[in-house]
Order: sequence, then C-alpha cells, then structure tokens
Amino acid sequence: MVSFKQLTLLTLASSTTIHGLSVFNPSYVNKVVDFFNKKPSQSQYSSSDQVIFTLPNQPPNTKPVPGDSPIEICDVTEDQLLTLTEIKLTPNPPQAGANLTFVAVGNVAKTIEPGAYVDIDVRYGFIRLIHQTFDLCEEIEKIDVTCPIKDGKQVISKVVEIPEEVPPGRYIVNAKAYTKDDEYITCLYAIIDFPLARKQ
Repeated sequence: MVSFKQLTLLTLASSTTIHGLSVFNPSYVNKVVDFFNKKPSQSQYSSSDQVIFTLPNQPPNTKPVPGDSPIEICDVTEDQLLTLTEIKLTPNPPQAGANLTFVAVGNVAKTIEPGAYVDIDVRYGFIRLIHQTFDLCEEIEKIDVTCPIKDGKQVISKVVEIPEEVPPGRYIVNAKAYTKDDEYITCLYAIIDFPLARKQ
C-alpha cells in the first residue's frame, strides 16, 4: 500500500535522487478513515497529535515539474540541490484501488549524506493529517533507495498500490528536504484529487 508520506518521499528520493515521494502509507489512509468513523467523544488524538483544521496555503514561487504529474517545485527562487527534469504518474490522477507507476528524473548537485531530513505536511482538505520531520535516509530505504545519494543524474521508477479505502477528496502535500548541514535539497508541492468511486 502507498502512503502520502511515501509518495512525497518517492518524489524526494526521486527528487533527492530524484526518486519520488510515495505518500500513500496505510497508517495515513487509516488516519483519514478513522477521523470520519469516530464520534467526537471517541477521539483518540492527543494534544500532540490533534487533527488541525486550517486553510492550506500554496507555497510561493512554484512551477510545474515537466511530465505528467500534479507535482510542482516550490521556492524556485531559492538555490536547491535537486533539479527535477521530469515526473510521470500513471494513471494521472492516481486512482484508489489501482497501482500507481511513478517515474522521476533529475539531477543532484551534491551527494546527500545520512542525516538529511524532510519536513512533510499532508492535508485532507482543511484537515492536517501529517506535519512531521522525518529522517530522509531512513524513509527512502522503504522505497529501495539508500544514502548516500550520489551527485549527478538520477532516475527512479516505482510501482505503488493505492488502497481502495482512500477517502475521496482533495489531498494537499508539501515537502521540504534539507541536508544534515541544512542545505536546501528541494521543495515539492502537490494537490491530488481522489474522485468518488462509481458503483458498477
């Protein structure tokens, strides 16, 4: 199964090594499903893991990544170590219950060493699902990429399963990755819409 964090990391990995963030982990899908299935008195979210309702802002200075995907590069006026030249998602948009093929191509200006990290924010409409910092190298190992990520051209191709249980709606993903020395690796932004499933 896929996680929004993974899709993001897949792109970051893809991006970082230009791999690509696989943002569809069952734990995050389950978090959305649980949110809609629980009554307020049954909420299990602690104060450190509350569901927060806010209006998401599109990051400034974005530009689309060439190819067929909803992913954009943000903070394009800032120097970034990763230059994405193409990202393709098949199908685009992703579909619940279907495999998603992700191909990313890019160039890394400098080797990414262990200790790199990524700040990820995932929202379901106005509901914040994830707002967390992850060890980039630990996360990309889950998508078959390892650190150090060598400088130069990187190509990654990955097939991920999108769970049928993904609630329909708009998912907004923002990820910023940094080296262990706080050099900007990349900033990625995407809006992914999952339509209501049609009954057959």
